[in-house]
Amino acid sequence: MQMLYVILLGFAVSFDALLAGVAYGVRKITVPFSSLLVVGAVTAVCTAVAMIAAQGTGMLIAPQSAVMIGAFLLLLIGLWSVFQEYLIKRLTPRRSDDLPQLRIKLGKLIVNILADPEAVDIDHSRSISPSEAIFLGLALGLDNMVATFAAELLGVLPLYTPLVMAVIQMGLIWSGITFASRLLPESVKERFPYLPGTLLIIMSVLRIVK
Repeated sequence: MQMLYVILLGFAVSFDALLAGVAYGVRKITVPFSSLLVVGAVTAVCTAVAMIAAQGTGMLIAPQSAVMIGAFLLLLIGLWSVFQEYLIKRLTPRRSDDLPQLRIKLGKLIVNILADPEAVDIDHSRSISPSEAIFLGLALGLDNMVATFAAELLGVLPLYTPLVMAVIQMGLIWSGITFASRLLPESVKERFPYLPGTLLIIMSVLRIVK
């Protein structure tokens, strides 16, 4: 059951990796396996740092308070994710050029690689090198640190959590690139942005009523 929870959390906080992979695949930007390993390593480190920080915080407050704070943070993250994607979806048709600026102004913690996937390809080689993959890993890893921090407050995550997060992140990027050429129906693509936020909301509610 604990493994299932970690996997669910991993997919919820790593969904941007799939969207980034799709964006790279559409633009024919390759991500070699060595670069995927770098992304996975950065993700694992970010996850471990978030877990350690949460454990330190949990030692300073009552266990029940830590659980409630974690659940509340997870709920806020989920609601924010859904609201942000809804807002971007509403504004994008009118001024698509404003998408990267919009995300930054709204406080998005990562670089918007879906809106501008070539930004990570610093040398414009159409391939993400291991050194460039560090930026990609940070972009995706920092985005899930807050959610991992909140989840750790809800209850101690297993030691293998960073490894699971890394594997999921790598797998979603690879899957996005691999299947980008299959041209998913537009109606399906439009539903994707709401999935991670919805998962986080469900997870937080389940922890609150537990």
